[in-house]
Amino acid sequence: MLAFDFDARELKRIADEFKASEKDLQYAYSRALRRTAQTMKTRARKGLRTELKLRTAAELRRRLQGFRFKRGKGLGEVKMWFGLNDMRVSAFKGRASLTGAGAAFAGQDFPGAFIARNAKGRPTVMRRATQKAYPIREERMAIEDKAQIYIEDEVFDEIEEVFFKHFRAEVRARTLYNVGKG
Repeated sequence: MLAFDFDARELKRIADEFKASEKDLQYAYSRALRRTAQTMKTRARKGLRTELKLRTAAELRRRLQGFRFKRGKGLGEVKMWFGLNDMRVSAFKGRASLTGAGAAFAGQDFPGAFIARNAKGRPTVMRRATQKAYPIREERMAIEDKAQIYIEDEVFDEIEEVFFKHFRAEVRARTLYNVGKG
């Protein structure tokens, strides 16, 4: 989970520029946080799909949950959660191959594993769960290190710029155009 705090002086400067009330500031801040979280989630999903060489972004969609917004003193803070557990082999692009000791996929060896078709009919790397023929389960590949580095270095590198762009737009809309004022 990644936590972020934004510069309160910059928030105050933008609020003063548009002569925003405290209520306008709170609403604009909340909405800017939601919009920023959505933007970061979208950037992360698109980038990770390419970085991890996944077949589709559907596998990531479930793992990138929005954010937790915790109000404390002042404006609060944002925490984003990413599920970086191992992913099924069939979620990645590539072709499994048999080796002398088992199977391999994308440069990773799975000793004692074999190639079989999953429920969707796609060949993947499987392993027996017990000594018996069934049940079998699909092997998984680790993504945590690669994904964590990508998220921190590429995605959240620009979070402040994105947030202040959304915040400025929200304050402007609420003060100049009376958006959100029933």
